[in-house]
Amino acid sequence: MIRRLRPAFYLFGVVLVVAMLLGARALTGNGHAADGQKTANPAPAGKGGGLIVLGTVDSDPSPVAYGLPPVLQFGTISRVFVQEGQEVRKADKAKGTAGDKLYEFDSTIQQRDLDRAKVAVLQARNELAKANEAKKQHFKKVATMEQGVKAAKTKEASAGQLYRLIEQNLKDSYKNQGLDESLWPQKLLNNPDLFKANADYADALSLRERLEAELDMLKTADVELLVRQAEIGVQQAQAEERKAQDAVDLCTVWAKSDGTVEHIKISEGTTMGVSTRDPALVLVPAGPRIVRAEVEAEFAHRVGDELKDREVVIADHTDPKLTYKGKVLRASETFLPKRSADGLLGSDTRVLEVRIEVLDAAPAGKPPLRVGQRVRVNLGQ
Repeated sequence: MIRRLRPAFYLFGVVLVVAMLLGARALTGNGHAADGQKTANPAPAGKGGGLIVLGTVDSDPSPVAYGLPPVLQFGTISRVFVQEGQEVRKADKAKGTAGDKLYEFDSTIQQRDLDRAKVAVLQARNELAKANEAKKQHFKKVATMEQGVKAAKTKEASAGQLYRLIEQNLKDSYKNQGLDESLWPQKLLNNPDLFKANADYADALSLRERLEAELDMLKTADVELLVRQAEIGVQQAQAEERKAQDAVDLCTVWAKSDGTVEHIKISEGTTMGVSTRDPALVLVPAGPRIVRAEVEAEFAHRVGDELKDREVVIADHTDPKLTYKGKVLRASETFLPKRSADGLLGSDTRVLEVRIEVLDAAPAGKPPLRVGQRVRVNLGQ
């Protein structure tokens, strides 16, 4: 039985091998065709040949992601002032316009800090007023003390004159009495009137010396030091008030440039913190549009200074028939990582970036080039 089936097995094996060879040949042919389609660079309409690279449409300057103000670690949105697609303007000091608000965080805590800072300023100003008043009182005290010293000197002179007068009168009396002069000192020492006059003179002398010492101390005291210290306290308190006011002001986020609001991800009650990755919104600045073309290392030898001011053709990435005119502004001389679309994950691929001005981003009869749109750029030969 097995011998009868053996020829059939051989025939089946031959057919299976042939089928596998034909299938492998077909798969290899299709793979080469797919590779050819994948690596081919479709030339935009009206442009044949040349180096074609990928790029991204961008604004100049690039879109700005708005988030948490620098004075907050976290905060709760209390109000949103704009809608997606709304055009906003920045403040213009020359025209006296304040600009447009974007959104606002709850500033209750910051407002309390501001109130406390204002009270601190009032206290510091009160200390300055006290220092200035002390300065005035100091000068008055110096003047009074000078008068006291003058009076003490007069009293000292009078007391000395009285002492000498009493002493002379006693000596004249002793002389008239014919008293031996050797006994005069003892008699003068025991005389109560002369003793009292001497004590009064000593008191007047001591008072004058004490008042002069106090006057010297008053004159050498630097009363301006207290005033300067109080002025510094006022300046410090005012700086804290400005800081607190800035914290309140920064809770309201304003447009920093003219542009269009896009991609709003907040609403009243939204809480944001330092770990929040998504921006509150994105502001696409108004103004010219550019293309950031990416030239990889294998084509870098075809990029040089001759590209500057060259007119190039920009084509939509998915529809090469949609073309736009551009002019090369600059070709980078440094290989840097590709720009990330979301700004979170970088790329290991390093490219030369060619900056291209879009001459007309919205030509008649064609859809406009939009920020973030992928395009192909024919840089020419």
